[in-house]
Amino acid sequence: MKRLILFLIALIISSCTKDTDINEVFSDFSVSIDQVSADGQSTVNVIAILSSNADYDRRNVIFKTTSGSFLPSLTETATVKAEYDNGKLTAKATLKVSTKPGNVIVSVKPEFDSSVGEFILEKTIIAVQSNVASIHLEPSSYGIGSNYLTDVKVVGTLKNSSGKSVSSGQKVVFEDFLSDGTPANGKFREMRSITASYSKVSCYCSIGTFQIGIPITIKCMNPIIQLTYLIQ
Repeated sequence: MKRLILFLIALIISSCTKDTDINEVFSDFSVSIDQVSADGQSTVNVIAILSSNADYDRRNVIFKTTSGSFLPSLTETATVKAEYDNGKLTAKATLKVSTKPGNVIVSVKPEFDSSVGEFILEKTIIAVQSNVASIHLEPSSYGIGSNYLTDVKVVGTLKNSSGKSVSSGQKVVFEDFLSDGTPANGKFREMRSITASYSKVSCYCSIGTFQIGIPITIKCMNPIIQLTYLIQ
């Protein structure tokens, strides 16, 4: 009989337990755009709207991203307290995309732990590749010594068609030529021909035995851009 009574009490308690639906925590979760250039500079606004029934001390939410970072902390997570905006409890964050193309998953969840369950909403943003449209080459000097006595460091800054950085993994080719178009056969070292997160490439170049005053042209391919310096 005692076991029966305990069973009935447990059954009554479990039947009175209310399952919380995620709509009772969040009423909306959105991103300003679902496709963005992976240029390391573009931003996406992330907005979560809490239920109007949210307690005052339970209005903090945690935003999280699988790529890029939230401003201004430049971290992968951001804890934000929802405030009233046009009558709605709204939490906002700004995501700065990285230079890595691919799917970016942004999520939001309450900061407080719930005994009922975990309440997480997700959105997927597609970071499309930012391709090279222009390159600016900057040499450490416009003169170079013959017979490999000195070298020139060349730094290339790559931009897309909007003037922003390009995605990581963009590759260029450095070549050198004489004025008649024949290869100068210089030596390149410390070649960094693939972009990382800073949209730059670089190399050091030295030249063999040539007469003073002969122009040497370095070409950076993809797209083609060139600069000319003189043998000193």
